[in-house]
This record gives sequence, C-alpha cells and structure tokens, in this order.
Amino acid sequence: MADGSLVLEPLETDVDGGQQDGGDGEQSTDSQGLAGSQQQHQDDPYSSKASREYSAWLKSLRDSGDPVAAKFARLAKDNHGAQFALRQLDPKGIDGVRERYALMDSVIHTDPERGELHGAEAIAAMQDAVREYAEIDELLAQGDPKALESLGDDFNAGLAKLAPTILDRIKGSDPEGYAAAVLPHFVDALSKSELVSNFNAMVDVLEEKPPSWLTEQQKTAWAADQQRKVVQLAAGMGTWLNAQARKAQELPKPGEPGKQNGTGKQFPNEEQTWRKEQQESHWNTNITPKLDAHAAARFNELFRPYATRLKLDPPTAKALMGEFSKRVAGQAAKDKAYIGQIGRYRAMRNPDPATVVNYAKVNFDKHAKSVMEALVNERYKPFLNAKARPAAPTNGNGAPPVRGVQDVSTKPADGTYDPRARSLDEIHAKIFHLNNGKTVRWVRG
Repeated sequence: MADGSLVLEPLETDVDGGQQDGGDGEQSTDSQGLAGSQQQHQDDPYSSKASREYSAWLKSLRDSGDPVAAKFARLAKDNHGAQFALRQLDPKGIDGVRERYALMDSVIHTDPERGELHGAEAIAAMQDAVREYAEIDELLAQGDPKALESLGDDFNAGLAKLAPTILDRIKGSDPEGYAAAVLPHFVDALSKSELVSNFNAMVDVLEEKPPSWLTEQQKTAWAADQQRKVVQLAAGMGTWLNAQARKAQELPKPGEPGKQNGTGKQFPNEEQTWRKEQQESHWNTNITPKLDAHAAARFNELFRPYATRLKLDPPTAKALMGEFSKRVAGQAAKDKAYIGQIGRYRAMRNPDPATVVNYAKVNFDKHAKSVMEALVNERYKPFLNAKARPAAPTNGNGAPPVRGVQDVSTKPADGTYDPRARSLDEIHAKIFHLNNGKTVRWVRG
C-alpha cells in the first residue's frame, strides 16, 4: 500500500466441504459427512474447538499476573461468550439477527379493534385470526348457518356474485341439495309473477259458461270476447317469459366483471384499476424515493475509497451508481422469501413506508459491499493496480503525458468503448475508456 495502489479481488466463498480431516487426524468412512462439516467450519472463530482454544489463551492471560491483562481478558471472554451464544442462535451472527428482526417487524396485520399491528403483535393477532378462520371453515363444512354470522354487510355483494357459482357446484355434486336450495325460491317467485296471475285469470275465463238466455248472435259475440281475453292473457304470459330470458342473458356470468346498473356505481374492473393506481401512487411517492436515497447513500459510502483515484465525472459516476443499484436488485431478486414479502407489501392498499423501507434496507445492505467490489474490479481494476509511471517532458508531439492513461496512435474502434462515459474535457482531449478497463488517449502520429 506504500505506492498508493489498491488490489481489489472479489469476495471468495468456500463452498467445498474438503477432504481434510477436522483437525484430530482421524476420519472413518462412516463419518465423512461429519468430517466434511468440521473441515467447512474449522476456521470459524466461534466453533466449539476454536472457543475452547481461545478460552484457554485468555485463561493464560488472567494467570499471567498482569492485572491489566487479566481485566481485559475477562472482558474479552464475556464478549466472545456473547458472540458465541449469538452464533448458536443464528449462524450469521448479528447480521442474521438484524435480518430476522427486520423480517419479523415487516409483518403487518390490521385488527378491527386495535388497528394496524406490527411485528410480534401482528403475528399473534394473525394466529388468533387463523384460529377463527378454522372455526368458520368447520362451520361451513357442517353447513351451520352460524358461519355467515361472522360476515358483515360488506360481504353481501360478494356473496351475491358467488351464489351462481355455488349453486352450479351444488347442482353437480348434490342434485337433491340443489333442489332443496332452489325450489322454494323458485316457487315463491313464480307465485308472485305475472305468469301465474295471467294463467289463473285465463283458467277463470275458460271456465266461464255463456248465459242460457243469450241469443245465438249474442252467444257468438260472447265466445269471441272470451277468446280475445284468453289470447290477451296468454300474450301476457309470453311477454313475462321473454322478459326473464332477456334479463338472464344480460346478467354477468360468474367470474365476469359486473355491468353498469344505472346507479352510477363503478364497474368492478374500473374500481380495481383505480385501487391499483392508488397503490402505485402510494408506493412511488412514499417508498421508492426513500429506497433510492438509501441506495445512493450506500453507493457513496462504498465508492468513497476509490473516488479519489478514479475521479469520475458526474455522468460516469451516475451511470456507475445506476449499475450498482441494478446489480444489488438482481441479487435481492434471487431471495424468494424477500421477493414474496415485497409482493405482499405491493398487494396491500397502503403499506407502512417505514416498515417497508427498513425491511428493504436490510436486504440491500446484505449484497451492497460484494456488488461494489465486483463492479469496481470489473471496470477499474487494471487502472487501480497500475503503478504511476515517471513523468516525461512530452510524448513527442507536445502533449504532456497523463497518469493512468496510455497513449495510442490509432483511434479506438467503435464498440470498444462507451461514448456516454466520456466527459466533455475527455472528448476534447481524445481520451477513451475502453471496455476492457483501460483508459487511452489518441495521439496522432
């Protein structure tokens, strides 16, 4: 580090169980799995073996007779003991505890009486709700009408929409139950309809007999009037039946969006669109800006050690920050639990911004450092590893040399560099940042 250079290497993760023994020099065929586990954790400072060795070393400090060494040995032992207990609770230590706490704190449940609950309270309330749902399910399975008592008036519209589907299901599985459910309502509706009233009136007309005192000419007129009444009543029956058929065709089928009923009420699909827009507005206004601000702050913090040497112009630094955020998001997307929880937040109408942002920050910070190291290695490692060359008076044609920039006599070909990464001064100086990480200056021969 005396020459000011930085050697950046991607973080390495040992995923190989290894073939070495766990340190005791013995390993049987039947214990290969155990030995592999021991090999994987042999360098863990909080393993049982390492902790015993560390405790023995601390004991030697306490017994050394130096009161200062004994004092700090006791403090070190207490700290190590706390860390050991923490690692037993979660292998990732404090980072794992933070992640679990953020996940638990991200749980939100709205209780009708207590309002919005978070964390442990929300989980307990959800467990109570699940027990209530199980009781309702049992009542539904038994056909007990009490199952509907827990459903308020807000469910009436939804139950009405589900009724046709429920009846179709019962019709196929239990015809007698279907008849028992439908027939009483069917008979009651018919008894109050124009179909039955016209039919009864038609029967009364047909049962009428012409008076015996009518003349033949009057009897003919009476019969014609009777026929006219019968036809009129039959037409009324047909009109009623046709009206019901048209109404049945106009009704939405189960699962289809409802239609405008003249009351001014929104269509269900329009209401869903409106709610979705409200959710997006809440997310984009109260959550996304805070997440972007945290990503920018983490980028500035992690990039600070390289900023002095790289001296990126604002457009290049902004593009690098965008790539940084994109790659961190890509790593986070591989975590199914995280993505599932974010999906649940997105499905909520108005999720608490502080809870969502805190949960997302923990996951973002988990990947930020490794992504930054990989990104800087990929783009700027050759330049950062290069040692400063002695300055020369000129390069042969009057242009002074630039540290970290290689002079070339041929202009770099299109596609070998990113033109958007060049500042205005670099364009005038004919400096190019190549895709392979080199920075060159085109000097005409």
